[in-house]
Amino acid sequence: MINDLLGQLVEGLDHFHHLWQIQLEQFGSVEPTFSDDDWRKGFLLLVATLEKLDVNPACELSPNDPAVSYFINASKYQRSRGVSVPQSLIVLKGMWTALEQLIVQSVAAESTKQQIILRLHRLAQTIETRLLNDWHHRGTDEALADLEQTNRQLARETATYENIFKATSNLVLITDQQGIITDANPEARVFYSGHPLLGEFCASLFDQTISDLNQFLSRFPPHQPHELTLQRDQYHQVFNLQILPIGHTSLTDQGWMLLLNDITCMVDHRQLLEQRVAERTQALTRSEKMLDAIFQSVGKGILLIDSDREIIKANQQASEMYGIPLEVLIGTAFCTLTDPDGCLTLMALSENLLEGQRRSAEVTSLYVNGTTFPSEITMTRMDLQGQRFWPVIIRDITEQRALENGLREEKLQSEEMNVTLRNVLKSIESDRREFEQNLTNRIRTELVPGLERIRRNLEDEMVDQYFDLLKAQLVALTTGFEHSLDAGLMKLSKSELKICRFIKAGLSSKEICEAMNLSFETIQTHRKNIRKKLDLRGKEINLHSYLTSRNCELGGSDD
Repeated sequence: MINDLLGQLVEGLDHFHHLWQIQLEQFGSVEPTFSDDDWRKGFLLLVATLEKLDVNPACELSPNDPAVSYFINASKYQRSRGVSVPQSLIVLKGMWTALEQLIVQSVAAESTKQQIILRLHRLAQTIETRLLNDWHHRGTDEALADLEQTNRQLARETATYENIFKATSNLVLITDQQGIITDANPEARVFYSGHPLLGEFCASLFDQTISDLNQFLSRFPPHQPHELTLQRDQYHQVFNLQILPIGHTSLTDQGWMLLLNDITCMVDHRQLLEQRVAERTQALTRSEKMLDAIFQSVGKGILLIDSDREIIKANQQASEMYGIPLEVLIGTAFCTLTDPDGCLTLMALSENLLEGQRRSAEVTSLYVNGTTFPSEITMTRMDLQGQRFWPVIIRDITEQRALENGLREEKLQSEEMNVTLRNVLKSIESDRREFEQNLTNRIRTELVPGLERIRRNLEDEMVDQYFDLLKAQLVALTTGFEHSLDAGLMKLSKSELKICRFIKAGLSSKEICEAMNLSFETIQTHRKNIRKKLDLRGKEINLHSYLTSRNCELGGSDD
């Protein structure tokens, strides 16, 4: 049980320090005469001695006990630093009282607590008695040696602190207990050059409205960093102010040290970072608004699915597509929006997707009232901070399916109609060919032989011409009339038609004169009459070019 209680004491080390500080303040002291490491070591030695100490008063404590030796040596050191016997005893009594309070507050049986408290009283009495005996039995030589050692140590420490005081780049101000500046390091003197420092109230350097030290310490509590801005010439510099007490135990002999560290560059950098953070935050806010606007206004349903296959975000289009309010849609299981086959398809799709991949599938989706509609699901996968998410795009393809079905029906009807038309065209073409063949056979077997007999029995040259014309027209009936005579050529005389044939053959007027034994003027007159009858007068049309595409072999009237 005792060991459990002592273990609680060790765990309550920080609470002990708090209780000790309260005791010292009640005794009129500000801080203990032990450093932070020293009082911790002393506390642990006390607990260790309490563990092995017997309750029997007849049992004497050894002078070499670690706890006793430690506090006696600590008292000697404090004495060399100028600490008086009452001051040392006050600090120790505060320690005993705080430790006793810690024992009382521990969780243990009352008998166990009383046993440890009795041990503590014996230990405290032994330490105080030996401390007083050691104090009063010091010899002269020992006192002189201690004094000399103390002076040497103080000289070394003074030199060390003076070097630090002068070499530091911080501004250092030393004040008395009323806050009046008694000393300043070179950096502070340079910064406040032209301004009296020594003898000035320290608060006047920072805030002219502060009139006394208590108000100053309330505005800037000691042992805490304070950021303030001071003006130097035309510039402002930012400093970190820390106020530290100088002295030992009594409020009456305590002064203050003010440390000002120039943090202007750090503040400027911080402000720059804050500005950048603000700008990036603003840009991020704009981007989020833009993305949300796009997310909500896109014409397709968009869902974001988490690893539990639940919807964690959806746009308004998806809400309208399924007929489910947006606040209800969030948190809904994705598979409830499709039929069972669609659910299996989507589960397989999400399981097989790699990050950045995209796949699509057509599933049957369910409307809120239970009706179905065809939809196309496009799914991708993204990994964020070790978690998987699946953005899903849903497209209602009801109209597309209807259009596809309509197109298939129209295509089928068109194919059937094409087959019918091809059959009809084949029948028409067959009938046409049969008709032409019959017409050709009748002309060649019935009309042409008769016309040949007529021509053989008639001697008139004009009969031959009209026979040829009639024959050509009859033959043209079977060949698409590609050789039919021009109506204008029927107006020409026999001589003019002959001249046309020469012109078509490429002969000049002189060559035509020689071939027909006519004068040049006569040929020119015929040419003019030909152009007139062919309605070419006044037109820039070459007669040779015109006749090239005409049949000049038949026709011609009397001259």
